[in-house]
Amino acid sequence: MVSLRTLAVNAIVGLIILFIANAVGLGVQISLVTLLVCAILGVPGAILVILLALLDIAFVAAVVPATLV
Repeated sequence: MVSLRTLAVNAIVGLIILFIANAVGLGVQISLVTLLVCAILGVPGAILVILLALLDIAFVAAVVPATLV
């Protein structure tokens, strides 16, 4: 059985990976769904979210065109 501490550390590392991927510019959308996936699945969840975003399948950040002032 996996301890609660191991699950918590895995979830925190998964969330950190998600935020780093977003900061680097991989185009991962930060939403409640992505946060829950990373919090529940941890590192594998973060990798899944990043792969789905890179393949333009899901969790892709919306690109808003800049308007002329």
